[in-house]
Amino acid sequence: MQVKVNNVEIKLDDGSTIKDAIEVANAPYIPGSAIALIKGRKELESSIMKYKIRTTQGSIIIELDSNAKMLTEFWKNNYMKFKNSLIRWTSSKEAAMGSIVSDLKPTNEEFLYDKWDVIVSLASFSNESTHIIFSKDKHKSIYGVPDENKGIMAHVAGGRRTIAKLTNNDSIVDIEPVLERKSVIDSTQVSDLDTKLEDGNELYTYIEVEADRQAPVSFEHFLKVIEDGTFKVDYESNTFIQNDSLKGLERDVEDVSKRNRGCVTLRNQGHGVGRVYIYRESRILVPSHNEVGRITQGMELLDIAKHDDRITTITSPPKISTVGLTQLEADKYLEERGIEHMRDGVVDDDAVVVAQDPNYTVEIAEQNKIKTLGVPKEDFVEIELYPDASPSSVWYFRKITGLFNSDVGHLLVNMAIKDMQLLMFKAVNKEARGLIPEKLPEDKVNAWDICVSNTACKQVGNIGIRFVDNSDFGPTGESFAGTNIIGRVVGGFDNMKNFKDGDTIYVKERK
Repeated sequence: MQVKVNNVEIKLDDGSTIKDAIEVANAPYIPGSAIALIKGRKELESSIMKYKIRTTQGSIIIELDSNAKMLTEFWKNNYMKFKNSLIRWTSSKEAAMGSIVSDLKPTNEEFLYDKWDVIVSLASFSNESTHIIFSKDKHKSIYGVPDENKGIMAHVAGGRRTIAKLTNNDSIVDIEPVLERKSVIDSTQVSDLDTKLEDGNELYTYIEVEADRQAPVSFEHFLKVIEDGTFKVDYESNTFIQNDSLKGLERDVEDVSKRNRGCVTLRNQGHGVGRVYIYRESRILVPSHNEVGRITQGMELLDIAKHDDRITTITSPPKISTVGLTQLEADKYLEERGIEHMRDGVVDDDAVVVAQDPNYTVEIAEQNKIKTLGVPKEDFVEIELYPDASPSSVWYFRKITGLFNSDVGHLLVNMAIKDMQLLMFKAVNKEARGLIPEKLPEDKVNAWDICVSNTACKQVGNIGIRFVDNSDFGPTGESFAGTNIIGRVVGGFDNMKNFKDGDTIYVKERK
């Protein structure tokens, strides 16, 4: 049997499942994320009510009339026959395209038509001259229309200026269905991997986002949102789906554009700043939304996604980051991608990259070269964080260290107290407000726990790490009630013991 996987046709044995199709097609898919199954293209198009007619003057959008079932069925079965046809005539009242041969039967009655009606006309009362007429003004006429709904099959929903510009020298370039969310939902189901497929089925496993080249920071923000390869749906409506994982993270205004269907945006100000939205329906331009990019694959999957779903997501270009690699690893990573590499800072093979220039994926892809800043591996520490147990405190830590903007963050040592075997890092007061008690110690604070003082004490936001267990106080000097455990050090222990006041520690999360 023949099926399509992400718009690519493949052949499968009868009785094959979605899992089989994904494997044969080698389709992008992260286990546990959403899958969309369309039973067949014919069924999908049967529910479509809007069509885009591209002319040499521009595009026209028509919406079919639900009261004209026979005429809309005629259009659905024959619309491609009008492709490459001419604009036959125009007047102050009408413009006509065609003609084709049909099996329709004409009437000879006169009817009143409203402005922007779309009419099926059998010129000279002959089905061999079947035209489509766009009414440009209210008028009466005898068009030899079929005996249904005065021959009105649709209404103009967009492109009225295009119709006004049409002349006898123009033609129809293309006609295509306008895929809307309702059409997809009516003919799509979400299925598990064991669902058996049938001939003609269409399967969608991922979405692809093409970057807005004018918004490098916003696109990098999006790359952080989909760090695990999926877009999590934290809220969904008829108009959009949204992700809240970086809500509260402020970004400057970049490219602001109309939010068309398939557009990905980042809220740059106001309530919900930092949220990312993907639009199912078009909305007007607003200055509070940066355009991140556009969906180029998988709108069908986007349309059926529900709250708490994860959607496998890839981007063009894919993320380019050398941060956290050694200089030697960066060499190999960039060579594979055909990107010129220049080492800076500590250039030894085992030096760890903590910054890159350009910093953003879009800029690197355009320039095709990069400079990496290396530091001694002795300045580098690996950590594991607990965002589920201490969400507010982990957010605070990632924000002040820069881990939201890069794969490596940094902390400045405020106090290195050798006798007590601990390091402390000063609070960032602006960001520390609202750090409620979260994951508190029970009997002791373990060696290498990363702790943040919470609102149960005066010095909110201080960060501390002990090198030994302690059953009395947290590493910030607070009681257990004032100490949130946010993670632990998992690599670079000897490095930690050697840091002094004023030193910079570079941290990377172990995935």
